[in-house]
Amino acid sequence: MRRGLVIIAVVGLLLCGGLGVTLWQWRSAEKDRRDLSDLTMLSPWPRTQLLLPDGLPLDRAMGDVGSAGLSVSYVTEDGPLAYAIEVLDDRGEPVWGVSCGARAVAVCTDLGGGYTYVKVLDTGNSDPATIVRRRDGDRIFSATLLGDHPDRVTDLRAVVTAVHQPSDAELLKILRFDGYQTDWS
Repeated sequence: MRRGLVIIAVVGLLLCGGLGVTLWQWRSAEKDRRDLSDLTMLSPWPRTQLLLPDGLPLDRAMGDVGSAGLSVSYVTEDGPLAYAIEVLDDRGEPVWGVSCGARAVAVCTDLGGGYTYVKVLDTGNSDPATIVRRRDGDRIFSATLLGDHPDRVTDLRAVVTAVHQPSDAELLKILRFDGYQTDWS
């Protein structure tokens, strides 16, 4: 009798523990789904078009998605690197980026194939930067290094060329900052 009760108690604990783990996993997956939806809802494009560069360290990246597009800051061995997918304005320039029309601030060189090298000048209202952009339909992919680095144009071109559709986990890792909470969590 006692042995039967012990067996029933152990089986009950295992079932309850398994149910608890299953419920925790479900809640965690549901939170991830809702957070990702919340963090990307202002995107001008579907999540499948929020592409990330290959080979940059996800563990040292932080990003944001808004109505102007996606922006991600990476900490690399060479310093901070900014990557963005930006909405274009009526002139075909990034809505919030440096305009090639601002000749007092930037010198732009057409690299061919939809690529542009933008050298941002050191002026009273701008710091020097090296940018490579790739135009793709109604958006521009850009990679930016602070400072004047013409020797890095090939590297920056690779950043905006070699991109992939990230998994939900990759997007969450970049977009969900420490302490992020939805209104329901």
